[in-house]
Amino acid sequence: MFKSLLKAALVVSVCMLSPINFAQASLLVSPIRVAFEGRERAHEIVLINSSSEIKTYRLQWQEKLAVANGGYQELTAEQAKGYPSASKMLRFSPRQVTLKPNERQIVRLGLRRPKDLADGEYRSHLKLEALPPKRANKADGEMSINLDVLLSYSLPVIVRQGQANPEVEITSKTLGFDPRNGKTQLSVNLTRTGQYSTAGNLIAYWQGEQQPEQVVARLNNVNIYPEVNATAKSMAWIVPNFTPSSGVLRIVYEGQQEFNGQVFAEREFAVTPATFAEN
Repeated sequence: MFKSLLKAALVVSVCMLSPINFAQASLLVSPIRVAFEGRERAHEIVLINSSSEIKTYRLQWQEKLAVANGGYQELTAEQAKGYPSASKMLRFSPRQVTLKPNERQIVRLGLRRPKDLADGEYRSHLKLEALPPKRANKADGEMSINLDVLLSYSLPVIVRQGQANPEVEITSKTLGFDPRNGKTQLSVNLTRTGQYSTAGNLIAYWQGEQQPEQVVARLNNVNIYPEVNATAKSMAWIVPNFTPSSGVLRIVYEGQQEFNGQVFAEREFAVTPATFAEN
């Protein structure tokens, strides 16, 4: 029994089903979010294999719910029945791709809106799941251990019906300063109302006394979906050698992609050294 186990090849596969960093997956994806607006009927997603190996990915729909603290929760079949899914009116091709190193592939998305589609926002996630590579057979009695880390990534695909009119408010902020390493952390609380999501960048500007305004923190790709009414976003202060002082902190949540040029929310806060709570 023991000898037979030694002759067997041990293949360990680890599956990570949550969104991942593109570089980790050796897969470049653009765009990372798709939204169908107005009369749009087609979109394209570009996949590029940035690794030195041949990679194969299977594409399929997922129904996921955004959670307030970030990330998603996959819906059960029962939960998905009452969810405003977009996958029923969407088609994509191809359903599986094999990419050589540095090779690219275009995935085409097509939309057919039902005539009686109610106003609102519909969303599904297109999952790109890495498949295990083919392995050469080992000689009899040869032991091998192959660790295949199978990573997957899913991107939101949104269909909007009606005029998108999300409203966002910056309700509060928290500043923390660690005197041991001189690092400052900013947390911003936002609320959203309406039946449509937002997509944008959160930017913090600081203007000290008798100093020009400068960007001190930035968080890109901040999406707030209809099922999330309130969320908090943490941002690292990027200005080195900063010392807590008096000034004005201006926080802006500005749109990107289809919301480019739109400002969802903006608020100024008067700040004193006492505002910076020590961590």
